[in-house]
Parts: sequence; structure tokens; C-alpha cells
Amino acid sequence: MSLGATTALAVTAPLVLAGATPASAAACAGSVAGVSATTYADRLVRAWGSGNTATANCYASTATSRTLFGQASPGGIHWRRVSTEGAAGTIYVTYHDDARGGNLTIGVQNVGLRAGNGWHAAYTAKFSNEPKAWNAVQWSDNLVRAWGRGDAKWTAYYATPAAVRSLHKVAAVGGSHWTRIATEGAAGTTYVTYRNDVTRHTLVIGVSNVGLSQGDAHAAYTVQYH
Repeated sequence: MSLGATTALAVTAPLVLAGATPASAAACAGSVAGVSATTYADRLVRAWGSGNTATANCYASTATSRTLFGQASPGGIHWRRVSTEGAAGTIYVTYHDDARGGNLTIGVQNVGLRAGNGWHAAYTAKFSNEPKAWNAVQWSDNLVRAWGRGDAKWTAYYATPAAVRSLHKVAAVGGSHWTRIATEGAAGTTYVTYRNDVTRHTLVIGVSNVGLSQGDAHAAYTVQYH
């Protein structure tokens, strides 16, 4: 049975990571036996998203936790609940990663079927169209390609507003003549250098490694043009 339309859930639960992580994670104290399956899954995704392994391990079975943290650690902050369905005593809650793409479906035992105090009731996790694990160089390349073809939507996705403005000061459409010539890392940032094969100018894109690891869009935050 369907427990809610995708559109409605997308509106009522835009980001499950808003709010505090549940307390008493380490010892799984208290009882969550009566917590709705949707809230239960939200709490798990929130804990995984922020890298709180103790809380995640309370809500998830060992296999589920291994699946989640094996995919990404932390899971990132852009997971949005998009649907909820029930079948045979399990509630399946699906989330979409608005930054990287891909879906995650968590299966939670329904209220009344959970053992003891209700912990570890999220017993399955399945990814589909998994989020793209772009590294910093690939991310920068994607930005330069998007800017090069004049794609404002994807330029704004890969870069911060300030970085987009810097690129547009160089040119509204960057063109296709940029070649990557160097890459170096410093203080949590990867700097990727490109040379224009026609003008011989250089462009240096700075990509936040922390931003990428957390699943953020707009990870390219600095632009230098020489």
C-alpha cells in the first residue's frame, strides 16, 4: 500500500537532516519501539549523513550500517525523502540525493514488530543510481565544461555564486579550448589549473575536498584567472 504521494512528501520533508541528531546514541538508551517508521528512517539517514556512527548503529542493523557507511562516510546533507510504502510488516522509505543524484531506500520494521526497545529495526538499505563519487579533478573538469558550453544551470551547480561570477567576468561562455595542465592540493582544497590553447591564459579552480566528501553541490569555490 502506498502511504503518501511523492510530491507531497517532497514538500513536507524537503531535507531530513534539518534538526538535531537524537541523543543517547552510544548505549541506545530509551525506547524507540513506538516511533513511526518514517521518523525512524529519517533519524537514521540524518545520523549517517552527519557521520554519527554511534546513532546510526543504534537505528540500523549491522548489515544496514555497513551498507550505508560503505557507500559514503559521511552520507552527506542533501538527502530528501521522496516516498514511503508499506509491505508485509516493513515500511520502505526512499530518499533522493539532491546534490549528487541517486536514491536510497531504507526498510524499517513496522511498529509492533520491533524487538525489545525497538533499536536496529532498519534492517535493509538499497542504493539505486548511486550518487556520483566525483573526485575534485573530475568536479573541476565538469565545471569548466559546463561554463565552456554556456550551461548556466550546471555552472551554478558545480560552483558557488562567487565562483560563477568570477567565471562570467572572464567570459559568459568559456569556450572549448581549455586544457587541464596541473593539479595540486593544499589545506583541504584541490587546485586544478587549465590553459586556454588559443589565448594562452590560465584558469585555476579551487575545489573544497570537505564539500565533496559531504555531498555538497557548489564545491568549486574559488577561481583565479591569469
